[in-house]
Amino acid sequence: MSRPLTAAADAALGPVRSALLTAARADAAAILGGAEAQRGELLGQAQRTAAELIAEARSTGAADATALLAIRLAQSRREARRSALTAQRELYDELRRRCRAAASALAESSEYEGIRRRLVDMAREQLGPEAVIEDSPGGGVVASAGSRRMDLSLPALADRALERSGPEVAALWTR
Repeated sequence: MSRPLTAAADAALGPVRSALLTAARADAAAILGGAEAQRGELLGQAQRTAAELIAEARSTGAADATALLAIRLAQSRREARRSALTAQRELYDELRRRCRAAASALAESSEYEGIRRRLVDMAREQLGPEAVIEDSPGGGVVASAGSRRMDLSLPALADRALERSGPEVAALWTR
């Protein structure tokens, strides 16, 4: 245990205490000033980093939006093209169906016997007189001679006529 100081020793230590207290206050002020400067520096750095991150996020967001817009535009174009092609296919199929029906209807007309005779003559001319000629259910004939076969049915003739009229049919889509 320590003993209390005498009044003379206490008085002698006064200037030392005062000097220590002044030095401690100066150190505290220096530490506080350094901390305040460091706080300002860190705050400025954080603000610069935040501004850089915001600018980068904006740039990335704009680039992502541009890329997404390009993707959606391409998808829309493909979908529009698919829709147009589907509509064209449906129209072509309907035209084909009507052409085949009109051709098959010839089998019921008064001119059919003359048409059939010409088809038989055409088959014999192409395949020879030994060709086997059969009537087609949709009108017209199917002929064969050995491994050769000739389809002169009215629906097949309508299909071939429609195929040959490709440019005229294609013009339907451009009007």
